[in-house]
Amino acid sequence: MTHTLHRTGDTDSLQMDFVLLVLPDKDFNAEGSSEKMKQFWDLFSRHQGGIVNYGNCSSGNSHRFSIADLKETKNSILNVVFKDRGGLKACLQEIKDRDFGISIIISGLYEEVRKICDEIGLSPHTVGVSLGFHGKTEKLPDNRVLDITTMCGHHMVSHNLVGKMVKEINDKKRTCNEAATELSKQCVCGAFNPFRAEKILEKMAGLMVE
Repeated sequence: MTHTLHRTGDTDSLQMDFVLLVLPDKDFNAEGSSEKMKQFWDLFSRHQGGIVNYGNCSSGNSHRFSIADLKETKNSILNVVFKDRGGLKACLQEIKDRDFGISIIISGLYEEVRKICDEIGLSPHTVGVSLGFHGKTEKLPDNRVLDITTMCGHHMVSHNLVGKMVKEINDKKRTCNEAATELSKQCVCGAFNPFRAEKILEKMAGLMVE
């Protein structure tokens, strides 16, 4: 699973961005997994303090549905976004203790994810590493814009919308929080991180003192 792998940004920014995916294997344990997937939503509800977005591919994200709502929908893949390693670690520890037998994929800074796994006694099965962008990179948007748009792996967050949000912030039509929420709504799966987006927008709009 790679659509949450290619998130750009510096280390400080990515320290507030960890995505957890729950993914039954269609050839191994997807059949009969619906009850376990519901149990995951119950588990996530106990860790909402560290969660900034969530959703599933078939229904939508946290801006449309509550965890209780999504629990009752078809859940083939679950996405949950954490704003720090502490929240991810606590949730991952409970998942390990419950031993659901379903694949868990974590996207984030490799060093931090590896440390968390070591701390709670998990050994990753596979590691995927993003090699960045190649080709006519001069056609890509500004790096700060990419830091936002790459948080939606299906590219549902337009770079033009990011520019519009920055303009509206500078024109005092929206706050950074409101703009981040609007951008986050576009990512149907719930893999976008509005908490991190708000911090990036603050810098883009010149509101943060370095």
